[in-house]
Amino acid sequence: MGSSKSRQLKLCREMISDQKWELSADRILIDEGLSAFSGANRAPGGLLYEFEKQAAAGLFKNGHVLVVEHIDRISRQGHDEVLPFVKKMTDAGVTVAVASGKRIYKAYERVTLGAVIEAVVAAELAREESDNKSKRLKAAQNERIIAAQKSAAEGQHISKTRTVPAWINVERISRLSEPPLYRMTLNEDRVAVLREIFQLTIDGYGTPAIAKKLNERGEPVWNHLERKSNNGWTVGYLTKIVLNRAVMGEYHPMNRPRSGKETSKNIAVLNHFPQAIDPVMFAKAHVGRQARKGTSGAWQITHNNVFSGIAKCGHCGGRMKQEVTVRKGTLRSHKSGRYPARQTFSYLKCHNALNKVWDESAGKLRCANRNWIRYEAVEKSVLDVAMKFVVARQDVASDSRTDALRIEIADRQRFIGAKQKQVENLVDSYSRTGSPAIERMLLQLESELIGDQAAVRELEMGLAGQSEDVSLEELEARLEGLLASIDSENEEERSAARVRVKQNLSRIITRMDCFDDKLTVVELDRAVRVIFDNDGNEVFNAYINETIHGPNGEIDWHPDFPDAEYEYAEVD
Repeated sequence: MGSSKSRQLKLCREMISDQKWELSADRILIDEGLSAFSGANRAPGGLLYEFEKQAAAGLFKNGHVLVVEHIDRISRQGHDEVLPFVKKMTDAGVTVAVASGKRIYKAYERVTLGAVIEAVVAAELAREESDNKSKRLKAAQNERIIAAQKSAAEGQHISKTRTVPAWINVERISRLSEPPLYRMTLNEDRVAVLREIFQLTIDGYGTPAIAKKLNERGEPVWNHLERKSNNGWTVGYLTKIVLNRAVMGEYHPMNRPRSGKETSKNIAVLNHFPQAIDPVMFAKAHVGRQARKGTSGAWQITHNNVFSGIAKCGHCGGRMKQEVTVRKGTLRSHKSGRYPARQTFSYLKCHNALNKVWDESAGKLRCANRNWIRYEAVEKSVLDVAMKFVVARQDVASDSRTDALRIEIADRQRFIGAKQKQVENLVDSYSRTGSPAIERMLLQLESELIGDQAAVRELEMGLAGQSEDVSLEELEARLEGLLASIDSENEEERSAARVRVKQNLSRIITRMDCFDDKLTVVELDRAVRVIFDNDGNEVFNAYINETIHGPNGEIDWHPDFPDAEYEYAEVD
């Protein structure tokens, strides 16, 4: 409410002081965000609702006073709501006092005709004022939407308000004597940071890691309309940025009621704002966010365990936690003296077993898998197999030669979607009116749609041709460069590489289970199953749907159970 709350409290306290009433701090009722216009302030959940219920139950018969700044603070829905409330209170022993007019409706006393007329007039004026204000706000927003649609259709980025996204600059182009109009342009410095945020999201960084990176280097937080933030880059703000379709130039008007959550008007104005992020980058960022689901918070900062959120205990399904026992460079004791460790030694352990998590329903420990999996050995072996699988699927980061085509295709498809909605609306209007003007617009739009769809098909054919031009050798070279970077001495390069590796692993590893016999089972895209021992050696590798024959012709033979009873294949 801004200064409204302090003003109301001041007037009410002054009246309480003048009347020599006692004020108790725990009796101040403040229903922030609950509208008297809609009646939400008297609905269940509000403090006024609770007070009204207690009064009706007879809790205030010994003398209580309800002081409000103005009669419309009780309700702005008219006299037919205000007067019954006042009478209900006075009949229950509560005096109602209105600070703005020094009017007092005493408990157990009949409300006089003059007081009735005064209350009716005040309530009706308040209702009409609120109603007119609501209509003015809706009309102003509708005008903004129409103006935005018009300027976007003309290829201009014009706004009627200075309230725009933080990465956009505004310059007034109308005269001071005219209604304000602003030209919107991109703030290139902020757009560079914006694109970095999206690229980091695509590469697999979560918002905690991105916030840490920006704050550590002292990247200034965006101040907007002279409003400053002293909290640095936060997870909440970064999340809003990555989810905000305004980065692609879209304007989505919202209904903002006085109480309750805002809702969409289901209108999208494309190309209203200057485009800072292309649709392909926006979509990739969302894929990156989905791929990180289930990843621990520690991973967001350290990036050590590339199997975070992927590796599970083969017995209880709990997460496998990485524990470092020796870190590279730390001094170790030896009979010949102290020396720095040449490599890191760490292990994957079942979180449930390690912490002795108790299963109350079963009345026992949730997991007894106490064996440790050697992380470094398994990491190297799994990456060798998994990343080769990635290359075979040509699933490495897209080549720059195809990015431009993808961007153009995505942009055209967005505008095709918008035109299709316009066609549907015009068809509905034409069916009701039969207007020749609407018929001409409909035919024009349908012609444009046919041309746009044909152009997209051509672009898609070009994209397919470009993809075929990337050789297997080139993909393998990219992979080797990526794998060489995951153990780089440069911390930033190493973290970036591990994030990219984890992104790929999250997409293709559909199962990774660690068992108490120190075997790790990995399934790639539900197509290939590989089993590793604790030294990272491959002991099994086959297509999942393939029949595996043992050394003596055993069908579906498994190396873990060489002495089991198997059926045998017939040998010619």
